[in-house]
Amino acid sequence: MKFDFGGGVVTKVGESMSVISACHRVSYLLCVIVSFGVNAVAQDQLGNNRLAERRLTEHESEALRTHLQEDIEFLASDDLRGRSVTDDSINQARDYIQTRMENIGLQMDLAGGDGLQPVDIEVGSQVRSDDANALVLTNFDDTGKTVSERELKLGDGMSPLSVGNERSIVTARLVFAGYGVTSDEHEYDDYANIDAKGAIVMMLRKEPGPDDPNSPFDGVRNTQNAFFAIKIENAIRHGATGVLIINDPASVQKAIADEVERRELEERRLAELVTLQNELPPEAVRNLAATKDKIERTKSLIESIGQNITKAERGVLNLADAGVQTDRSKAIPVASIARDIVDELFQNAGEGSLNDVERQINETYQPHSFSIPSVRAKLSVDLKPAVISSDNVIGHIPGKGPLASQTIVLGGHYDHVGMGGYGSLAPGTIAVHNGADDNASGTAAMLSCADLLAKKLETSDNHRGVVFIAFTGEERGLLGSQYYVEHPQLPIERTTAMINFDMVGRLRDNELTVYGIGTATGLESLVDEANQAFRFDLYKVASGYGPSDHQSFYRAGVPVLFFFTGLHNDYHRPSDDFDKIDFGNLGRITDMVSNVAYRLAVMPRRPVYSETDSRVQIRRQMTAYLGVRVSLKSESVEVVEVTPEGPAAKAGLAVGDQLRSVGRKEIRTTEDLLSWVRNHSAGDTFAIELVREGTSKTLTGKLEKRPE
Repeated sequence: MKFDFGGGVVTKVGESMSVISACHRVSYLLCVIVSFGVNAVAQDQLGNNRLAERRLTEHESEALRTHLQEDIEFLASDDLRGRSVTDDSINQARDYIQTRMENIGLQMDLAGGDGLQPVDIEVGSQVRSDDANALVLTNFDDTGKTVSERELKLGDGMSPLSVGNERSIVTARLVFAGYGVTSDEHEYDDYANIDAKGAIVMMLRKEPGPDDPNSPFDGVRNTQNAFFAIKIENAIRHGATGVLIINDPASVQKAIADEVERRELEERRLAELVTLQNELPPEAVRNLAATKDKIERTKSLIESIGQNITKAERGVLNLADAGVQTDRSKAIPVASIARDIVDELFQNAGEGSLNDVERQINETYQPHSFSIPSVRAKLSVDLKPAVISSDNVIGHIPGKGPLASQTIVLGGHYDHVGMGGYGSLAPGTIAVHNGADDNASGTAAMLSCADLLAKKLETSDNHRGVVFIAFTGEERGLLGSQYYVEHPQLPIERTTAMINFDMVGRLRDNELTVYGIGTATGLESLVDEANQAFRFDLYKVASGYGPSDHQSFYRAGVPVLFFFTGLHNDYHRPSDDFDKIDFGNLGRITDMVSNVAYRLAVMPRRPVYSETDSRVQIRRQMTAYLGVRVSLKSESVEVVEVTPEGPAAKAGLAVGDQLRSVGRKEIRTTEDLLSWVRNHSAGDTFAIELVREGTSKTLTGKLEKRPE
């Protein structure tokens, strides 16, 4: 899942609503019970047939769990290296899904006849021509005569950076502008005593005092003055025609350590592959060939990492290390220059070593900028958009009878964030992000739904076609689903509904979130009816928008349902692993959704699309703990029980307190308090304003980790 949303309107439906729970829903002492009851299912406006599907038997449920476990164990294995679209290993996931669909009995005749729909995905910039990316430094004497010339080639002393202009050549004098910072707040300006107009500006990465906790800039966390784009935009304001970034010592050491760690990881992997190859019997021809191919690719990767280490030791940044272009930064070329080259330039200019200059600025917090006399630089950059191809995997069950010309779609993305970097929430970590919940769980659920629906529809002589899609490129911006909607294999105008699975493997408190219940009249009652046999506590959101693949279909006019068990602390981190999946409840979800899909496939009338609010808040699982029971009384939220030794008790809350606000959030309903706690973490401080016996008070405390 890829998200960046806020706001929204939701409803919570179930037997009860537990509000600030310290542990499991069954622990009554730590819950708030708000009696909504189960709403009567509204008259089905999509058809008169009642849902006749039963829950799976115990034997069938066990078989379902086995399939789910096998699928997720493969998709979330270390061998797949996190299923990034930029890594060839995602093709192993693609091939596995394609084979599973074939074995289920889905037809794979769409998208060119094999069920694979190629999707072009932009992943930044790439070098157009090695020779066209260079930095030439020319020394000349007092008369302007050339004395010497040195060319720094791509990967050997310089590297273009994709944050700047993609294609340009500039020749200009060189100036050094310290950290490239102009800050009125800190009364600091690296450009105060130099003329940068028309010059190529060299500048240090980060900001003064990068490791000093007493630095006026911060020293612990970078302020915006350290951002590459801000530095480049500042250089442009001062008239620069190009920028050369000088990496800092701490970042150099970190880059070296990261690459060494990557090499060690791949060397261990290579040793395991060689052992496997030696243990395979001669008759295992296909496995031997596949293992040999993996060995060769791993050797090539290790060699490439060795080259990266050499580059890192000189402090040269990689193409994408400074981020992507802004509207301003793309105006001029930007490159990284090796520290040893800069050191030589400084000493020839009589300014001492690069380390000396850095130390002076960091210790005095005073600019030390200067021109580089008798040197002209020619910076050449030639980049182009980097585009890779990755496949949607598509299988389908053809329709029958009068409904055959219509389709429903069930989908879930199978890509993830690889070894870290792009999309990872574990900055600087080089490790397999297995993405067991995000979204091996959704892919596995979609495949098992295909298996269940194929059996359910065998006896039907009138049903819509059902298309099953494993989307690629979701983590890059819903690209696979967007591409399908723009290039549908069956007419999008005859697609009656889309069901999306994304992160459905970590059910907690029996709370299943369903988005899209307002995208067509009758969808809510359909879901409620299907849930009667499963009794999930449904948290229902009307909107069809949100940061997952259903949004692509909703924007194309298709009603949608999105099933989701909530964000958690392992999201986009290496810790989102196989052993944390709740397979029993994942089976329940898959079983229930297959019944929803069955009804959508057979109901006589298609759902009628409805507009919904585009503001959506993606629901988090509750990981923090306040330790109270509250109830809505006389239009105020009142504390009815306080857990001994809990955070609320330690803060001084008492039974009878009427809550007014927590932090900046006004508390008018129990849901307000639930929402606030859900969106905070253990260790976060709180200030609760309340009324006790007619007197206003403010109590402060700290949230604690919710017990498992």
